[in-house]
Amino acid sequence: MGQKISRMTMELLAELCEGATPRTGGEKMSDHFPREGAEAIRLGALRPGPLQTMVPDRSNHECHYVEAEWDAASRGFRYFSADARGWVPVPKEDMLTWDLDLEWLMGWIGEQFGLSMPLSPKLLIQDRLWHLGNPWIGKRRCALFFTRRLGFASGYDQVVDALQERSGEPAGVLLTTSLWTIRNARFPGNHRVMRLHDCFPPGEEHVRIDLDAIARVLSGTAVQERELPLRYSNDYSSITVSGRNFLFRGDKQKQVIGALINAWQRGEPRVRTQEVLEAIDSNATQITKLFHRHPDWKELIGYGDGYCWLLI
Repeated sequence: MGQKISRMTMELLAELCEGATPRTGGEKMSDHFPREGAEAIRLGALRPGPLQTMVPDRSNHECHYVEAEWDAASRGFRYFSADARGWVPVPKEDMLTWDLDLEWLMGWIGEQFGLSMPLSPKLLIQDRLWHLGNPWIGKRRCALFFTRRLGFASGYDQVVDALQERSGEPAGVLLTTSLWTIRNARFPGNHRVMRLHDCFPPGEEHVRIDLDAIARVLSGTAVQERELPLRYSNDYSSITVSGRNFLFRGDKQKQVIGALINAWQRGEPRVRTQEVLEAIDSNATQITKLFHRHPDWKELIGYGDGYCWLLI
């Protein structure tokens, strides 16, 4: 520990932390986050996960995902592509997965607060909430918690119930990687919730936690700003909703994402699916056919009764 980590790499780790399973595919790393992924691996923040057999068909314009199978003759994985008119070998990086090491992330946080290393976080809610210790923040000793996926209603309720059982703890802070949280919510013990990226001083290439800023929040002399639950890239290939990141390669898929984002910003969360498909000049008659090989599109887009919408 003690190593510097760039802002962009920390943003990648925070986004992964909000997934149900904090894991990313090797193809996403190599295509979208090559520099950040390499840094996270070097630091030990990302560790090898299980091999995946659902891989992108790189010969297909929309880059659909297909099932790869083992070929004994070539001693490698391959998939059949109608566009390539034959079998296509799978690049090694497309089958890799990388898991976020939550203990590494909590250790980095604890070190920023001056807690003794190695850190031994106390698990309060499985895969959701940990007590990191009681560091000094400013002139007071405060309880320090780390929580993820707090933007989900079930997550918030679980955290409230867990903190309700911890009486006599000094008031402190719940650090979270969730970008969208219930700002005015009150937690048992008068703990304050703070997004991790709000603790980083702006304009610095490498991140660090500004303990003075946290002290001001705890004392009530600083006001946190509210952030919209939606962020996206200019070409709509990357969209983050409530801290969960989704990536899209296909041109038509990105156009649909753009149309849904624009509609949501206009105050029209639900739009007619047929109008969207006609606007992007798609041959598909249903949105399910356009996205059917994307692994997690249904966690971002809702549809039914002739309409589609973003799940925000």
